[in-house]
Amino acid sequence: MGIVHGPQVAEELNRKLLPDNPFIPPKDNSCLINLLPPELLSCIFEVGTLDDEFEEEDEMIAQSWNKAHPHRFDKMSEASMGTSDADINITGEEDANEEASSVMTGSSDTSPPSPPFQIIVSHVCRHWRSVAFSTPSLWTYIAVPPCARSPYEHVSTLLERSKSLPIDIFIDCEPRDRDEDSVSEDEDEDGPSEADLKLLFALLVPHVHRWRSMEVQVLSYEHMYAFLTAVSDSSVAPASQLATLQLYHHDEEEESFSSANPNLSKHFTLFGGSAPCLKNLALWGVHVDWSQSWLTSASNLVALDLEYHAEDVRPSWTAFTTILRGAPALESLSLRSSGPSGNPAHWVIEPNPAHTDGDLNDPIQLLKLTDLDLAFHSPAYASGLLRKLHIPALRSLALDFEDGDYTEFITHLAEPTTTVGPLPANEQPRSLLSGIETLKISGLPCSDQSVLTLYGELNILDGLNLSMDYLSDVFLDLLCMPTRTFVGHNFIWLPRLKTLFVSGTSGNKIREVVQNRRDAGVPLKSIYVEESCDVDDDDVEWIKDNVEMFEFFEGSDDEDVVDIIEDMEDGNEWSDMD
Repeated sequence: MGIVHGPQVAEELNRKLLPDNPFIPPKDNSCLINLLPPELLSCIFEVGTLDDEFEEEDEMIAQSWNKAHPHRFDKMSEASMGTSDADINITGEEDANEEASSVMTGSSDTSPPSPPFQIIVSHVCRHWRSVAFSTPSLWTYIAVPPCARSPYEHVSTLLERSKSLPIDIFIDCEPRDRDEDSVSEDEDEDGPSEADLKLLFALLVPHVHRWRSMEVQVLSYEHMYAFLTAVSDSSVAPASQLATLQLYHHDEEEESFSSANPNLSKHFTLFGGSAPCLKNLALWGVHVDWSQSWLTSASNLVALDLEYHAEDVRPSWTAFTTILRGAPALESLSLRSSGPSGNPAHWVIEPNPAHTDGDLNDPIQLLKLTDLDLAFHSPAYASGLLRKLHIPALRSLALDFEDGDYTEFITHLAEPTTTVGPLPANEQPRSLLSGIETLKISGLPCSDQSVLTLYGELNILDGLNLSMDYLSDVFLDLLCMPTRTFVGHNFIWLPRLKTLFVSGTSGNKIREVVQNRRDAGVPLKSIYVEESCDVDDDDVEWIKDNVEMFEFFEGSDDEDVVDIIEDMEDGNEWSDMD
């Protein structure tokens, strides 16, 4: 029989064989990392939280075509930045050495996600917990999922831990879809009550001067109305640090709610009319007082996203022009089923003797605008809008139109662009299309000849995104015949095209595009295919052999007009209370 070593003998032997084994505690019970000054350990914790900000590569690719929607790339990154009520149930806990896994609660048939980094480090030991709690920057993200209810202890705790630092807030009032796998029969599927929200906003509004970003998502406009009411009270301080405001009303059935329920049609003035640092604004189906100063004099505004507004709550043409003229730094503009009320024939501003700074009816100069997204407008409305804009720096264009004939709209895109004053002597008139580098077309009913006109102007286009489920075959057919012979020379369609995103087509068609453009000397480098396309393994292998990059991407649901955000798993929680 061999010699049986006791635990102490085995531990000593392990120390000799592996003197730096991190899984064996030091002999004197001291931990070398704890010899670091608390300030340096705090910095390490701050760096550790940065890992939560990175998205997976396929998600980044799928969103790369949505530059004109700043809220889209914000949602996923913000949802993973920090602690949320879906992740943490901040309940009483005294033992700081308790492992995170021991305080998880929830359904046993689902695998809980990993806790956020700051929660993990706060459960390592009492010293780390103390350092983590005294590092306010670890606790500046506050997420409130639809399952959360009053008294919102985790919100109070995070407000306290974040001290006086700017905070980022995400409020999700959209209840999860009820299905037998994820929602129990006794679970409230209607989201928070009005009383719950009043208490939540009573906690958050006194800190409005610390808000750096605020995102609210609702299905019922009553929930949004409660938020608007809370932040428009006369006692609310200015949102002096607010850089991002994103308000989303996602229920399509309530698109014309203002007509159906006049009690909800009030146009609110938020934050006492002051949000001087605002850079990103998204209003989906949510209207405000369009004449308040943080909208009409938004000198720092970089991205403006207005979507799904009923006609009777849209800004007037005068208010709309005032907003744009007051945003000289604007780089991204999205108008999807939204924009100025009325029709282009009536977009005229009467002369005002008090106005001496140019003609109010001159084209609106947006000299820094690089990204434009237009969707769900009539041909006349879309054309009229472009005629009112001077956007010489435009590089990215997204179009999504359904009903009507947009042949004349394309003709307007191909004509010399709107200018303000005469051009310099050495500069020739050019079309808006001639400066486009990336183009996304989700829907564009038009004649085949107008597609030739469209492609003929896109001489520097580098990236193209086509949703072939809603487009004429000619949009893809022209890519299969990249050259066209004229008298004395060959004309090449989209000569600089390198990247193609495509949905609603087959593997054979994609192979034809790749092969023909390579044979013509204008090869594609990157192909991204929507995962529902009819592409088999042989197609994938061939395409990968003939381009530098090939990936599948996940498309949005055709039945929805908004992106679907993954529901928070409210059954998986971590306790983390002093």
